[in-house]
Amino acid sequence: MPALSACESVIASQAEPKYPAPGKLVDVGDGRRIQIDCRGAGSPTVVFQSGGDVLGSLAWTPVHDRIAANARACAYSRAGLMWSDPDPRPFAPEQVAQDLHAALAAAGETGPYVLVAHSRGGLYNLIYAGLYPDEIAGMVFVDSSHPDQEAKFAEAGIARTPYVSVSQEVGLALAWTGVMRLGNVPSDPSVEGPVRAYYPKSAAANAREARKRDAAMDLAGKYRDLRNWPVVVLARELPELTKARADDDAANAYLLSSDGTNAPLVRAPEGERVWRGLETDLSTWSSRGRLEVVPNSNHAFFFTRPQVVVDAVNEVLAASRVKRRPMQQPGLRFRGPPNWLPPSP
Repeated sequence: MPALSACESVIASQAEPKYPAPGKLVDVGDGRRIQIDCRGAGSPTVVFQSGGDVLGSLAWTPVHDRIAANARACAYSRAGLMWSDPDPRPFAPEQVAQDLHAALAAAGETGPYVLVAHSRGGLYNLIYAGLYPDEIAGMVFVDSSHPDQEAKFAEAGIARTPYVSVSQEVGLALAWTGVMRLGNVPSDPSVEGPVRAYYPKSAAANAREARKRDAAMDLAGKYRDLRNWPVVVLARELPELTKARADDDAANAYLLSSDGTNAPLVRAPEGERVWRGLETDLSTWSSRGRLEVVPNSNHAFFFTRPQVVVDAVNEVLAASRVKRRPMQQPGLRFRGPPNWLPPSP
């Protein structure tokens, strides 16, 4: 057993020299450091929030540089993920917003910000926007979690699964043996090297958050007013559902297929129907919000369909930069034609 423990310690110690932190590590208080990677220039600054995974700032690898080509873009790793130091306190969801706020300030970044989030990260961005509304210029939600999702799934009779499975808990308890490094690491091949190097540490941080996901949903649910910020909600459409929709369209257009039989109509699973309803609802929380369905995608389509995310972020950036003409002052009257008009004959 001591040999196993020593082996894991050696592997963990080699992670940072082999895969140094992109960007920089900034102090957010009590000597604790958060990794943040900011690139490009321009305002507002885009800030990427990862979902309930172990990828940290690397989750946004496919889109980070594409946005940084025309804007300031920052991706970071929450406490304990990848290069960021763990937080020894019991987890509370507001800590995520407070850490990000402190990290941006320590890195010398200033608002306003366009917040971009995937999955669980959407809850954290709602909390951030609720705590620091004066810093927000717009938001993009990428197949985001919703504060009401557990209640809606329960209403539909869909069983709840544990946020941290028994097998994951066992693996975390035995992490000191190095056993967690033997299986597959849940990541995209493009970032597998550094994600695998930090995996036991990141998995522990992700589980720490996941166990308190109910608290995150409760707190995020208090901040449903997204004002008139430009907001785009991107919702997945699984390949089989894209096909089903195409079949429905064909049936509605032609009634009968070429061989004389009805075109097949495939009903979406109830879970996907509930999820789509939640994404639709989220898009209504701003007077300038909209929903976009992403065909032939999955929950993590920022890796498989990155341009969709890039286009949404650029749309929100453009909308946030529009300066609206002030309303005419009361009592202001038209005083005659402008001086470039020719005199009347």
